Amino acid sequence: MAARKKVADFGLWESHLDPEVLFVKGQAPNYPFRHKEQLYWLQVLSDEYSGKTVLCRAGNEDGGSSPEIITPLPFDVPQNFSIRTRVNEYGGKCFCVIDDYIVFNNYLDGCLYAQKIGHDTLSRTDGCLIDRCRYFAKLEGYDLPIKLAAWSDQPIPGFADISISPDSQWIVAVMEVPNDEGENECQIVKVRWQTNFSGEPGLQQIETLVSGADFYASPVISGDGSRLAWLEWSHPHMPWDQTRLMCADIDLGGFQPIRNQAAIIDHENWAVCQIGFLGDGDLIFASDNPECDFWNFYRYSPEGMYRQISHEHGEFGEAHWQFGQSRWQEISDGFIAAILTERDGDRIIELNTKTSEIRPMTNQLAALSQMSLSEDGVLLCMSCYENRVPSIVQVNRRGLNEISIEIDYCLDIDHVPVPEFVEFATSREGIAYGLFFSPLSPAYTGPDSQRPPLIVMIHGGPTGRSSRVYEGVRHHYCSLGFAVLDVNHRGSTGFGRAYRQSLMGNWGIDDCDDIAAGIGYLIRHQQIDPELVFIRGGSAGGYAVQRALTQHSELFCAGASYYGIGNLVTLSEITHRFESRYTDQLIGEEYDRDRARNPDSRYRQRSPIFEMDKLNCPLILFQGSDDKVVPPKLSHEVVELLKRKGIHHAYHEYAGEGHGFRNKNTKLAALSEEIGFFTDIIRKKRGMV
Repeated sequence: MAARKKVADFGLWESHLDPEVLFVKGQAPNYPFRHKEQLYWLQVLSDEYSGKTVLCRAGNEDGGSSPEIITPLPFDVPQNFSIRTRVNEYGGKCFCVIDDYIVFNNYLDGCLYAQKIGHDTLSRTDGCLIDRCRYFAKLEGYDLPIKLAAWSDQPIPGFADISISPDSQWIVAVMEVPNDEGENECQIVKVRWQTNFSGEPGLQQIETLVSGADFYASPVISGDGSRLAWLEWSHPHMPWDQTRLMCADIDLGGFQPIRNQAAIIDHENWAVCQIGFLGDGDLIFASDNPECDFWNFYRYSPEGMYRQISHEHGEFGEAHWQFGQSRWQEISDGFIAAILTERDGDRIIELNTKTSEIRPMTNQLAALSQMSLSEDGVLLCMSCYENRVPSIVQVNRRGLNEISIEIDYCLDIDHVPVPEFVEFATSREGIAYGLFFSPLSPAYTGPDSQRPPLIVMIHGGPTGRSSRVYEGVRHHYCSLGFAVLDVNHRGSTGFGRAYRQSLMGNWGIDDCDDIAAGIGYLIRHQQIDPELVFIRGGSAGGYAVQRALTQHSELFCAGASYYGIGNLVTLSEITHRFESRYTDQLIGEEYDRDRARNPDSRYRQRSPIFEMDKLNCPLILFQGSDDKVVPPKLSHEVVELLKRKGIHHAYHEYAGEGHGFRNKNTKLAALSEEIGFFTDIIRKKRGMV
């Protein structure tokens, strides 16, 4: 017989979850691939190496046994290695495999390194890193990373979208370098891949292939090595607004490596992504132009013709926030496997690129990503679920087979809240969406006369997306007796171009209206306590928190802003290059330093810091000291104003953290402070203190 649950106030339950487990052992693997029948992936480490990204290898072909860490760690070598990049600040995939080597960007110096990943590596056990992992590192010889290319003696953002030419002679990548006269510069570059008489790679020269645009992504080479295609865009556009798809003839080893550059797609309001060459030489790409609204596939022939080959009411592409978002692979002549994002989940389909016929390969899951195809034809990707952390899966025409890599982490699937997909009317005759989670605990239930407090969660971007993918903080709040509404306001990705672009010019208005409409929907359906509504979000979500608290203050009793934006004027002056003109598009006004300070400027009108007199509830703020996207000055300005106005608040800044906390202790401390801040307010509201 099941134990009887204890009755206690919603929002004040004792959680059955261990936050440390959520943050430490919940780290997902990334970028899985196979090499010589061995499974590899990238892993973010925890504990004293928190934030470091290393290469791991499964102990056998099918996973199953203890993983092996290949990347050297600081106690073995003087050099610090982390397979991560700072290109565009948000980084992404920054490695490729050549012969028996992994070539990767090192986060700390922005240089290219090559490390052998064969089976002749020495091993030793180190249980403090990943549970039951074996750590592999040889302290001398070619098994340590060897510097392959460096821009200068000073650290740079580095390389991303690294790939190898079909003849294995050249590495092609996107590179970001400093510019003494202004913003950093982005280029597509080549680096020769060759080894000396001992079989070791040596330091090579970096040569520019393409330059001139503000940003580049996705350089891909045709199977015969004769053509290079890439994406480029320039301010003020973001890559999901408008991009150019370029193609050129190449001879990487020749005197003139790039010839006959031409734009395949260069249309207003066309955003292109997911480009690649098919085996027959045609180029495939996804576009969400206004005619098809959703990111669908197009096929371009060398003769200069392109045609749409999919017609789905869903997304084959996604917003380019990070490099290496591989969502399709050619599995046989004329057929690709591709990830299709629909309103409430992802599935893999098989698309006939000649006839446009589509066949499902998997059922719908919470999310799928990072698809790769090995030389022996094994298709891998990351699969995300509602009730546990992501896993690596092998895909075939019969569905998915999960690969166990023994990270030694499992959630109690009986007590993970199941989301309810909700849609609700909002301003300007619009519709907005969200995911609603009810409180859930194996030990507690709330009083019959009481409704739960609500946590409203706002994703970043604002071109982000809330999905059914398991999220530890969301789960933790539900286990404490909170209801959660994760909002996909206008501007969110995954609902078509028109929905995403509808926020342009209306940032700080429509998204806040959607938040308020979602709360109103839950109040009308009597699912929450209208007197106990909290809001939390980070980055653009942190801006939404501050903006909602000043525009709809009557709805909230407190908020938590993580590296949020209080002053759009300050943001435009000091933010990083990738998003330096994004705000112009979002609020519909080109930034001018003098005009932006005037009361009639949208920069001032949409900045929460100038309307703090409307704030009538407590606010807690969190910030990383090394944040380049939303620098600490943004939080400092808000905190100083809160102090002057005597508004109850708390502020926590964490040394060494950037945009998005990576250190386990930081995550634990911030969550603890936030929960304590909110539950104190619940007790006061209910007269318990």
